[in-house]
Amino acid sequence: MDTDILFYILHAHLIKFLKAVFFVHELREFYDIVIIGAGPAGLNAGMHIINAGFDKNVLLVDKITPWDHPIACAEGVGKLGFEGSVKVRKSWIRQEIKYARFHAPDGSVISYKDKNGGYIINRALMQKEMASQLESSGIQCLFNFKVLQIQPPDKGLRTVVFENGRKCKARVIIDASGPLCCFGKEEKINSKPGDLEPSYFAWVENIDIEQDHIHIYAGKELAPGGYAWVFPRGENAANIGIVLGRHSVTHANLRVLLDNFLSRHFPSVKIIQRFAGSIPCGFKKVPIAIPGFIKTGDAANTVNPISRAGISEALLCGGLAGDAALKMVGKETNKQLLTICNEYQNEWFKRRGNRHFKLARVKNSLLVVPDEDYNNGTRLLSSIPREELTMSKIFRASLGRFPRLVWALRHLM
Repeated sequence: MDTDILFYILHAHLIKFLKAVFFVHELREFYDIVIIGAGPAGLNAGMHIINAGFDKNVLLVDKITPWDHPIACAEGVGKLGFEGSVKVRKSWIRQEIKYARFHAPDGSVISYKDKNGGYIINRALMQKEMASQLESSGIQCLFNFKVLQIQPPDKGLRTVVFENGRKCKARVIIDASGPLCCFGKEEKINSKPGDLEPSYFAWVENIDIEQDHIHIYAGKELAPGGYAWVFPRGENAANIGIVLGRHSVTHANLRVLLDNFLSRHFPSVKIIQRFAGSIPCGFKKVPIAIPGFIKTGDAANTVNPISRAGISEALLCGGLAGDAALKMVGKETNKQLLTICNEYQNEWFKRRGNRHFKLARVKNSLLVVPDEDYNNGTRLLSSIPREELTMSKIFRASLGRFPRLVWALRHLM
């Protein structure tokens, strides 16, 4: 190994070690706001705090440094939702997506052009740049330190307990820790992930696909209760994966399913890295905020139950959480705090939550639709020119011909 590279690696590890040793000197006893999690939700909560005129004592903490590791994410976002949730930088965009191509179980294909389109983003770079802006604006950022517990309030303050035994107090906690930490079990707030579904995917190279297309594959043998995806990731590279319905986990091996899919459709690809993850896909109208404690992102089950997309949703909900946290800091009575909680929840339900509630019901209905309906529907719709295929035409073409499929989608009508 080159000596300069070796020195750089050793230096990076030394810096991390020194940060861990001197963490005791960095942690303050009190914060107005503590944000747990440096994913899209936590970071955008911080962005809203600094954009509102930063004058609070705020801590952002994460158990890892997310951008130092490959992020387990397909990195696809809808343009409208993404740009409506955060001020997008060009550096975050890998490529623009114009078309979605649906592959039925029998191999029939339709292509759909969304009028708004989407992006494949560089999520690691996005998060790194957002964190850097927060730090330069005065928010204290501590990484590679794990939160173990959030204690119930005592005289209006909550105690945050860290893995190394240190503690701090805060007026408001924003929990953007993801679906698995389950903070708040002892309080009346959402703490258990709904309908947690497994996903398994690979970053591959040596693949030739259109750079402005995403591909979705359906079929009960391929991905029972879920789907397979192929998203471009730059020239000759892609993210290919499978997500399964929760009820299919016991009788399906995700790695085998993905390997079979790759062998059948992309036998020449070179696998660079494999990833596994869990996606909270359920949705229930349960409290996501109580006085001094706000859930957001995956910790609040904000993922789209059908598409399993969660980046734009996390950014949007995180921004709302940051706004709510600022309001809470200046309030003391329980009535005032409960009003802010209700405003936050109502805004999320208005913007995304009510639709997600309908989609969760649709997902359960889709599980009983046979592959035959998808095959016949795709063959019928493939006769419509791609540029003319709209959602209204899809519904009109399906109505009466595929009643089981239309019945499953009734909640959206």
